[in-house]
Amino acid sequence: MYVFCHLVAGLLLGVVFYAWKRDRLLVVAAVFGSLLPDLTDKPIGLLIAGTVGYGRIYAHTLLFPGTLLVSGAALWQIYSRRAGLVVMAVAAGVLSHQLLDMMWLEPATWYWPLLGPFPPPGMDIPILAYILGDLLQPAEWLFATACLFLAAGLAGLRGGWQRIAPALSLVLAFFAMWVFLCALTGSWCPVTGWDDRWDNAIVASMLLLGAAGVDRVGVLFGGREK
Repeated sequence: MYVFCHLVAGLLLGVVFYAWKRDRLLVVAAVFGSLLPDLTDKPIGLLIAGTVGYGRIYAHTLLFPGTLLVSGAALWQIYSRRAGLVVMAVAAGVLSHQLLDMMWLEPATWYWPLLGPFPPPGMDIPILAYILGDLLQPAEWLFATACLFLAAGLAGLRGGWQRIAPALSLVLAFFAMWVFLCALTGSWCPVTGWDDRWDNAIVASMLLLGAAGVDRVGVLFGGREK
């Protein structure tokens, strides 16, 4: 899944946490968690197998966010509620990453170690090709734009740019419908570069959630709420 798509998921979790607790540290924790599985597993996979194609291992297991959740609950009880919430926000970000990666389709990895060792490396993907494959897709540009808007709002920045929230939300929703149509028909989608139904359905869902999140941030920080 796209890097900026994962970032949008983390930022949307951040919107939820901020609306709940008004604590920007929870936003940072959720965003960090949304990237943590790849930040952990890609370098390890590169060292073990010599390819980023072996990048779904330890931090892509359910054991990883489960351990974080238990640690957060323990911190909540014995140290401080805020520290516990921060760790649990990281866990929520990690879980969002795994869901976007559709890890249920890789049960040996997701349920590790219950079903045995990790599967062997798949495709040998050069690092440059891996990065460019993401960054050159139009869907990634849409997610990057949503990221900038969400991050600016959550950072507390103010300005006339906040007035574009309805238009940006509409654009994201339009492309979400396009990608969803491709998912329904199983056709190749020029927005994502994929013809896989699951992949396109996930991207369409995230674009819709991004549209809702952009609109919500416009409400939270655009001065329309007292």
